[in-house]
Amino acid sequence: MAFSGVHHFRMKALASELFQFRIGELATMTGVSTRQLRYWESKGIISSLEREGEQDARVYNYTAYVTVAVIKEFLDEGYTLKGAVKKTNEHQRNWQVLHDVMQNAVQDVVLLDETPAVDLGFFDEEETQRLYARIDENNKVKYSVRPWAGYAESIE
Repeated sequence: MAFSGVHHFRMKALASELFQFRIGELATMTGVSTRQLRYWESKGIISSLEREGEQDARVYNYTAYVTVAVIKEFLDEGYTLKGAVKKTNEHQRNWQVLHDVMQNAVQDVVLLDETPAVDLGFFDEEETQRLYARIDENNKVKYSVRPWAGYAESIE
């Protein structure tokens, strides 16, 4: 497997901190008004990114987007703002673990038996086998462990 510029590009695509949204975009994407977003920011529920120079427009990262979207869902279910924030914070701890695992586990997308598969890295301590995941025709995740010969055909 070649850890080339393509691999680097794929890993950057998983870097959620690269996604940024202006306040109006965040409002449109989540259905939360810009006024509410400013209020939530004033209460420390969300925060905008620091910007250099004279740029005044608020910009939010992907984490803020997820936070706003989930709080909105809990509010729509009838939670108070305080309750929605509490529930969201509880869920975010689990999401962070998932994000960290995906960020560190996904090595590449390769062809196995002419089928795209996600290379999830070494399966064993000796680093002689790799774990791959693919989606089958029934939309189920299927895993396979294969001997590591030092390469796999990367999809470019």
